[in-house]
Amino acid sequence: MANNSTPKRANILVIDDNPMLLRTVKEMLYGSYNVSIATSGSQAYDQLAIKTPDLILLDYEMPYQNGGELFKKFRGDKALSHIPIIFFTGSSDLETVSKLLSLKPDGYMLKPPSKAKLVALLEKTLNKNQETE
Repeated sequence: MANNSTPKRANILVIDDNPMLLRTVKEMLYGSYNVSIATSGSQAYDQLAIKTPDLILLDYEMPYQNGGELFKKFRGDKALSHIPIIFFTGSSDLETVSKLLSLKPDGYMLKPPSKAKLVALLEKTLNKNQETE
């Protein structure tokens, strides 16, 4: 006997090498989502071992292992391939955006994000993903 009056809060994993941005995004989403953070690919895998997110926000340009490489690893992993991924990027130049979009993410957003735009994109992506399940 499930009680559907209280919607389940989505689990969001935010991966970015900028601790200030991570803190800001976590504060923006606090209360509406369960937010986990990681500053690198290895930390992301640690978080994924703890809890599978409903959506991943991924920095496209990170040192060591960039977001594009991490995206391809997630998409190639059967256990993770279904999770929607939205890229964060600080670059709005055509070359970067074209490369990012060629990977076919579920969306992308320029940094720094506004709370209204971020929440709208998250809701749109999460709702679209629920419809396809």
